[in-house]
Amino acid sequence: MEKLTLKCKYAVTGDVRAELMWCNEPMSFWGTVDPQSGLIRDRRHPFYQQNMNGKVLAFPTPKGSSGTGLIILEQVRTHCAPAAIINVRSDPVVLTGPLIAKRFYNYAIPVVNLSEEDYMKLEGAREVQFFTDRDEIEVYF
Repeated sequence: MEKLTLKCKYAVTGDVRAELMWCNEPMSFWGTVDPQSGLIRDRRHPFYQQNMNGKVLAFPTPKGSSGTGLIILEQVRTHCAPAAIINVRSDPVVLTGPLIAKRFYNYAIPVVNLSEEDYMKLEGAREVQFFTDRDEIEVYF
């Protein structure tokens, strides 16, 4: 398996290696994700009918509702949350869920930001590994 190391900025740290779901479209969790299963139910989104449970979810920017953090917390509670999140620009809408999950449930969903150029390098990757002690991720093809 080919490996690529990319510099990143962690918003939430954690150690995990998981399968990657990558797209180049913004994403909203509210109304898009079934919080009981992790299934993407928005017909207009490239992830339609895919399940994010236990996977690294990569989308360039979040969009939409402030309820996103609540959806992510419910996914943690129902054991169908993504393993990690990669963005070009995260915002508080996405960060709220992983930050609260880490603080109150001791459950880490790493969230990192990449440059636009490095984000595009993820296309076609199979897995991504995150680290609590490094400002980088390892991408496996």
